[in-house]
Amino acid sequence: MQTEFASIIEASQRWINEGKSFKDKLNNWLDEIYIDKVKPDTPCPEDTRKDMTAFVMDQIYYHNEDGEFDKLRQLFPPDNDPIDWTGITECVSQVIILPDMRLVTTIGDWYEPRRVYLISENTFELQPDVLMIGKSFDKKYIARVYADYIEVTEGWDGHSIKTFASPSTYGLKGPKDGLSNLNFTEFGIQQIVVFPNGQRVAIATSKGIFVLEEQTSHFIETEENSSHTHREEFTFRYDYPHVDVSPDGKYMITGTQSSPHLLFEEINGQWTTIATVEPRSSYPNLARFNTTIEEEPDTENSGPQVLLCSCHISRSASIALPLANLTPNFYASGYNADPTLNYIDDRKWVFSAGLYQWGYALGCNDGYMWFRDYYGNLYGYLHIGGTVMDIDYSPDRTKMVVASYIGQITVYDCTELFHENEDLFRDETNRQERRKDDFAITNTCYKDIKRYLFWKENPPLVW
Repeated sequence: MQTEFASIIEASQRWINEGKSFKDKLNNWLDEIYIDKVKPDTPCPEDTRKDMTAFVMDQIYYHNEDGEFDKLRQLFPPDNDPIDWTGITECVSQVIILPDMRLVTTIGDWYEPRRVYLISENTFELQPDVLMIGKSFDKKYIARVYADYIEVTEGWDGHSIKTFASPSTYGLKGPKDGLSNLNFTEFGIQQIVVFPNGQRVAIATSKGIFVLEEQTSHFIETEENSSHTHREEFTFRYDYPHVDVSPDGKYMITGTQSSPHLLFEEINGQWTTIATVEPRSSYPNLARFNTTIEEEPDTENSGPQVLLCSCHISRSASIALPLANLTPNFYASGYNADPTLNYIDDRKWVFSAGLYQWGYALGCNDGYMWFRDYYGNLYGYLHIGGTVMDIDYSPDRTKMVVASYIGQITVYDCTELFHENEDLFRDETNRQERRKDDFAITNTCYKDIKRYLFWKENPPLVW
């Protein structure tokens, strides 16, 4: 039942006052756990504004109709905690922040109809016929995926560099028998990465991992006996296919649900497995190169590495392979705690990852980003509110954008660091300094400065 208010000001005051009180209590409660390292004596605080859901959603819609975006944020600062978005929103599966701060986003997960928007401040421009997007590590090249081809351009607005046809057009034998009539929609692309020179792309699909070049396509073997898994009826599907390319284009990391983590290098024109890492838990689902980590002479397992995540329902895990540890025919087992690997997290199902010089932001299905160094030490957390599908940063790293399964893109700013050592995290050294965002559940200085909402059967909204 919708709560009645005498005025919008009355509703605003309740939303703000009770919201600030709840967040302050909850953050203090979390400080006991993550700063004081003790178990709180009191139960976790609860939000008292859940009866305001319908009213606030109406205000979001009405203020968007009137173009009063700043007024909406002033009256009702964005906050997911009191609102149940189940059945209301669409998944935001990808987001890229461009150098001029425009955003490009994909709405819909890989198994759903998808569409792409270019967002400029408060305007949304639907990109005709584009299904999803991809990028090179430095975002010099952007990929647009259409049903029948992929186009790579220099930046978002630059000239076309390459176009790639479906793997079906190349008529290769073996694992791809029977795929001759499938377009990119039917391949079920879940991820696309552009190589650093813009001349090739790697795609992770429900039919397998492929590297596409101008005149050919390479199937990347991940699972044993996969040459006969593509049955005539196409009943087989690769689950959790994923791929990433190192910033220098030398390596490619791949995997699928039933494979190990596999590192490839192109040798004599063939992508060759040079490292096999058994996962810490079953079901590999994500891998990301992090070459920003510097190698420290007196520190073991530091330097450039690749993050390796797996997501079995009973246990998930994230480990990392330092590239300096590679040897010929490298093999290691995360399950057996091989010392050549780093152990970052043993619990969270990671859907996305942000890269830092000291480690990772793990975007998880519990609605949080967990910030851990490359040895697994927890630095901090940021509550997003729904499964964290994608993370990206502005070139100067002062802005972070996060896409979530609950139909939101949140833009964060971190220019106002905690004064002690210009720190991103609020810890025992600066816990007396005020938190940077009154409505955030976090010990970071990230501050929510804008949100974009995607509701079913509604135009995109600004909050």
